[in-house]
Amino acid sequence: MRIFTTALALAVLAFTSLSSQAMAEKRSLKLHQEKPELTRIDLGTAGSSNGDMLAFQAAVTTDNGAKATMYGLLVTVDIADGEDEFEDRTGQIYFDFGNGSSLVVAGHSVYKSNAQEMEASAPQVRAVIGGTGDYIGSTGQVTTTRNADGSYDHVVELID
Repeated sequence: MRIFTTALALAVLAFTSLSSQAMAEKRSLKLHQEKPELTRIDLGTAGSSNGDMLAFQAAVTTDNGAKATMYGLLVTVDIADGEDEFEDRTGQIYFDFGNGSSLVVAGHSVYKSNAQEMEASAPQVRAVIGGTGDYIGSTGQVTTTRNADGSYDHVVELID
């Protein structure tokens, strides 16, 4: 009886500690983005320097054919120097699905020095930090990959 009671207590403990993660609803959304319109904003020292910004927007199509628009802003926070050929940028991206539904994404990314766009076929991951409408309260991550033709694919993984 004592072994049964101990086993039952351990099972209950395991279930309650894992239940919130196990019961979280997970959903994925695939987005295809057309080539973005880019505007580079050179701040401070002329040329590539910390604080430079890149604003962009692009048409997006969801995996079910719905149209959306993506808006974003990247800020250079570490320029390439010495043998380091990459810049670090932080950014915020806003996917507008219309009718009050959106996703907000933020995070870090790496770009070749002076490049306006990510390297092709080199995925980068950023956090989903919120949403509105159909995506209210969403969290998760977005994996973004630039394609050889200049378009992008985004795989959004949400835990609601």
